[in-house]
Amino acid sequence: MQFLLVSLGALAATVGAHALGRFARAINSTALSNDTTYDFIIAGGGIAGLTVADRLAEDPDVSVLVIEYGPFDQREDGVMIPGAYFPVPYLWLPLSSTPQKALGGAVYGVPCGRVVGGGSVVNALFFHRSGAEDYNAWDQLGATGWSWNNLLAYFRKSETFNRPDAAYTASHNITWDDSVHGFKGPVQASLAPYDYPGSANFYNGARSLGMRPSKDPNNGDGTGIFRLVRTVDPKTQTRNSARINHYDRVTESRPNYHILPNTAVKRIIFEGTTAVGVEYINRTTSVKSMVRAKKEVIVSAGSVHSPQILQLSGIGPAPLLKSLGIKPVVDLPGVGQNLQDHLVLAVNYNYTNNLFPNGGSLQSNTTYATEQRALYDTQQPSAYDLTATTGNLMIALPLRNYTSKTSPIISLAQSQDPASLLGTGNPDPTVLSGYKKQRKLIISHLNTEAAAIGSISWNTGPATSIYMTRPLSRGSVTINSTSILSDPLIDFGALSDPTDLELLLAIYLKNRELMATKDMAVLGPIETSPAPGIEDIEVIRENLKSALTPSNAHMCCTNAMMRREDGGVVDKEGRVYGTRGLSVVDASVWPIVVSSGPMPSVYAGAEKAADLIKRRYGLL
Repeated sequence: MQFLLVSLGALAATVGAHALGRFARAINSTALSNDTTYDFIIAGGGIAGLTVADRLAEDPDVSVLVIEYGPFDQREDGVMIPGAYFPVPYLWLPLSSTPQKALGGAVYGVPCGRVVGGGSVVNALFFHRSGAEDYNAWDQLGATGWSWNNLLAYFRKSETFNRPDAAYTASHNITWDDSVHGFKGPVQASLAPYDYPGSANFYNGARSLGMRPSKDPNNGDGTGIFRLVRTVDPKTQTRNSARINHYDRVTESRPNYHILPNTAVKRIIFEGTTAVGVEYINRTTSVKSMVRAKKEVIVSAGSVHSPQILQLSGIGPAPLLKSLGIKPVVDLPGVGQNLQDHLVLAVNYNYTNNLFPNGGSLQSNTTYATEQRALYDTQQPSAYDLTATTGNLMIALPLRNYTSKTSPIISLAQSQDPASLLGTGNPDPTVLSGYKKQRKLIISHLNTEAAAIGSISWNTGPATSIYMTRPLSRGSVTINSTSILSDPLIDFGALSDPTDLELLLAIYLKNRELMATKDMAVLGPIETSPAPGIEDIEVIRENLKSALTPSNAHMCCTNAMMRREDGGVVDKEGRVYGTRGLSVVDASVWPIVVSSGPMPSVYAGAEKAADLIKRRYGLL
């Protein structure tokens, strides 16, 4: 669908739903003036921002403007075709972390989407909820009403789950639970109709170690071995991004829904402590302007840039703001604190007897790639149905299923001094209070069978990916400039708690066991990195530290929905403490990271947030 760039110079001072033309549309900054007013202004057009915009614009008398830093994607193969996956053009580059103290001062890339649709345009398409314990922990930490039982209806509302072919289902051990899925939502979710033969070896090897199949990884039990669900439309086998399912889907019926791309929200404008609009800057011309909000400003710029916008607007730790000459509107020490992500470890192998084809064949065998693309283009099952370089299976387990040595790990976690783990070691008392409560809950999760602490995914080719998803370490996002065009300081705080390395080690060693099972050993796996042939545990630890990546692009939690006295930034409705007319809707409001990929939780959370916003303005 072509997007229409229109001039709205004739608009009156207040944008009225019936004066906006026939369609939802992309606009440019010349279409707005300092007097232009929308009911709702959303800073950030990623998954959360577009979901909320779509739902608010369901009311034809409500006007909505989304301001997005990045462009619209051009429907390139690298975006739309899973097997051609290449997200680089729409990543926020260059964007780097601060030197990571526990990783020898190394600096790492910070993967963020910069495009209409955000992470849903650049991610690997995996669509898995976490276990119920994670969402119940949110509720316990102050996000009252955000438990598993509260969110389940919104998970259902967000999706259309497409059941796989019956014959394929029977031959590939595929199960699911209809009762936890939605079948009328905007997000198309499906299972790939193609698989590599080595998946059977991986599955059988896992079963021989006592790993149980999951009936459905989205039913609140996030443990076991299961098949990956992706946000792929099965009718076309193409990516179903938030741009497609929450904007393109409604363009012909929403004249009250506008998107302003390639534009940075510079700051929120306040009258006293009431948000009344935003100042923005055209990234091409550097021209600054403003637009006003009659009802609410909603910040949905992601876990790196939402705290940046708040801090630049005077919402954040007062000492930081004053040091940069920013007058504090509200002193909220938790803004930018509590950064969390998943650790990632690539384990690479040379297989002396691997099955063909496999997860590396598209890249290594031109004849095979050409054949598979021809099948894909004629809508037949193909390796291009799978996200490039990935397989179809995932293992997610609690700590006790990765290792029998749980007690020393839990004791190590309990022995840490929380205050010494937070940045300078002299944290704000409210932030420290919240961190202590988080640690207590997470440590209790380490001793249960229900909470996964990490996962293993083999692409059936040369690469196994290991994810440690239950971090005790915390990082931060802080501005060091008064310009929105300057990157903030992003500190993952990776391995600041040494327990995280022990959790990663436990998963790595279990993966070694898996590769030694009869079903996997027949393929001849020879590890080439990170610790080939090494048995000395201390040497393995050091190799893992050198090889791991501190981010899986799952950054979250930097504007936590916790009590203000626990370092919280927003209340249970997403409203920023101490302000009026200002809320945050994205993964930055989570108290703790979920143990799965974030996408379905962001969609569901935004669906719930939209209802809360509608309710407080009498729109529901």
